[in-house]
Amino acid sequence: MFSVTFSQIIVPLLYSLLQVIIRLALRIFCGDITVSNKSVLQSKGPLLLACNHPNAILDAIIIGSLFKQPVHYLARGDAFKNPLVSKLLTAFKLMPIYRLSEGREYVALNDNTFESCHQILLQGGIVLIFSEGLCKHEWQLQPLKKGTARIAFTAWNEPSISDYFRVQPVSINYNSFTKFGKQVIIHFDEIISKQDVVFTANEGEKIQQFNSLLTKRLINGMLLANGNETLVQTLIAKHKQFIHSPATAIADLKHLQANYQLTTLPKISNQLLLKILLLLPAVISFLLHAALYFPIKKMVQQKTNGSVFYDSVLLGLLLIVYPFYYLLINVLAFSFTNSIALQIVVLLMPLWLWLLTSFKKLFH
Repeated sequence: MFSVTFSQIIVPLLYSLLQVIIRLALRIFCGDITVSNKSVLQSKGPLLLACNHPNAILDAIIIGSLFKQPVHYLARGDAFKNPLVSKLLTAFKLMPIYRLSEGREYVALNDNTFESCHQILLQGGIVLIFSEGLCKHEWQLQPLKKGTARIAFTAWNEPSISDYFRVQPVSINYNSFTKFGKQVIIHFDEIISKQDVVFTANEGEKIQQFNSLLTKRLINGMLLANGNETLVQTLIAKHKQFIHSPATAIADLKHLQANYQLTTLPKISNQLLLKILLLLPAVISFLLHAALYFPIKKMVQQKTNGSVFYDSVLLGLLLIVYPFYYLLINVLAFSFTNSIALQIVVLLMPLWLWLLTSFKKLFH
């Protein structure tokens, strides 16, 4: 009885609560998240989100937090080796996918994961897969693996969902993989439906044809470096000032990339007045949060050792530690001072942090 209650009532509530907390945290950790077509976020399954993979777990956190319907994720299998961690990850809709480097005995378990994906889609769910199969901090698209095509063709061969199942290409762009207050652009390209693929070819040809189509639609929504990473970073960082609308964000930036060098980009107002107005809140936020942020940042840098997990681990630790830090600072303020003004300043710590992020955006 307890297990049924926990899985059917408590876990969905915890998932919803965690989703709200993450959405709030991302408004600070990511200065802006621009979405090309927000109506996609209301989509219902059966739906397969096929995404590029530039920034480890943070990619899944951002995309999953935006969708109204819960999203099930495929994640690295080595994260599931601890039984307790495995149960927790499974409860929050993560499923393991193993690589050959982790051992053939584990790779065989991928059949169970693909079957779980199929069952989720049969029940009208949403599954997120990173089609490149690996994460790299690059403004490029890596060759696609077979997993996305395998899930898609299995669903299209299922009569009950064949006509409703579709693949949604999702391209995610960052101006930085390490900076606090980063800019993010998410582009939803045209869906891939049953009518877009060929079923008469052999298995290898079907996968190749599907991957070619998916590659094209992912690249449609990506700003590729093409040897000039600094220009791409600058365009994404300043994208709010360059684009006509979220729907045309990547197209507008690609136009600028093709027609300008870094030194010849259109000049933008320096917004001096806004910088002056936000300076004091930014200083207040820096003083209140420095004792938390910088030690955690240094520890994460040492532990991740330059790997692609830096951003994800940093956000995760800050999410866990911040409520305790916020409570501690407030207890100290209310215990050792009678200044109402100071107590209000401390109570509003999250607001100052958000204003600090807004201040940083003015200098991109």
